[in-house]
Amino acid sequence: MTGYLIRRIAQGILVLFLVSIFTFFLINLAPGGPSSLVDFSSTAAEREARLARFELDRSPVERYGLWLTALVTRGDLGTSINQGLPVTDLLLQRLGTTLRLALGALALAVAFGVTLGILAGLHHNRWPDHVVSVISTLGMSIPNFWLGIVAIIVFSVNLGWLPASGSGPIGQRADLATSLRHLALPAGVLAFSLMPNVIRVTRAALLEVLRSDYVRTATAKGIRRRAVVLKHALRNALIPIVSIVGLITTVLFSGSVVIESVFGWPGLGRLAIEAANGRDYPVILGVTLLAGTVVVTVNLIVDLTYAVIDPRVRHD
Repeated sequence: MTGYLIRRIAQGILVLFLVSIFTFFLINLAPGGPSSLVDFSSTAAEREARLARFELDRSPVERYGLWLTALVTRGDLGTSINQGLPVTDLLLQRLGTTLRLALGALALAVAFGVTLGILAGLHHNRWPDHVVSVISTLGMSIPNFWLGIVAIIVFSVNLGWLPASGSGPIGQRADLATSLRHLALPAGVLAFSLMPNVIRVTRAALLEVLRSDYVRTATAKGIRRRAVVLKHALRNALIPIVSIVGLITTVLFSGSVVIESVFGWPGLGRLAIEAANGRDYPVILGVTLLAGTVVVTVNLIVDLTYAVIDPRVRHD
């Protein structure tokens, strides 16, 4: 197991290194380059000072080398060009808010997705299965931004039940109830788009296990249907379910970009959009690297979970 962990960590570091190279030089290929960040109404000395401050007067290869050295030696992701603050501080300020949205959406998607998938699998080709299939199709078909706008109109404007935007009262510390009210709409909309994948995988995995010999034997012995499903069938169907949960976890960041924009949620998604619009290269690189770290970490956790669920899976 130790050797496996060392190999996976080394692979993860290599992946992040390649992601940083690709992102850094792709950003530098954008039209305008560093010169687009300079205010040409300023004097030549001011322009040169601004370029020198952010090392934009150097070649891309030099700047990448300096950035990578600072990251490895000091954990420094650089300084935001537009805000003048350390990128690490900006990421940490927004990370908690994005995690709250991501974990809330993931919890809803898994809870409802697994429940509906089990319901569909146990009532294969009957009306509950057809109803769940319609819900799943709607979740895959309706765009996030459109559903978010409709949710705001219905639940915020017309009914007045939930806040339309933000993660809490501005300048105040929100209590749990207020935080949950602000979280309900964005997390619910994001979960609705993630849920269909969980439903389909749970249904398919459960149907396959229910047709196996040991399930038929357990049923023939007179074991209650509920016990057969929960203790035998569902446990052996967990590996594909865990796989899909890991997969949707890795796409939460990309999905949250749209949701955070629609609901004015002050997280990493909005930070990434603001940085892209302002060509804030260090912030874009920092957000991308953080997202890559999340993907690598989640994939490792999922692989280690396989061995816990099924002892036959070994990591040598």
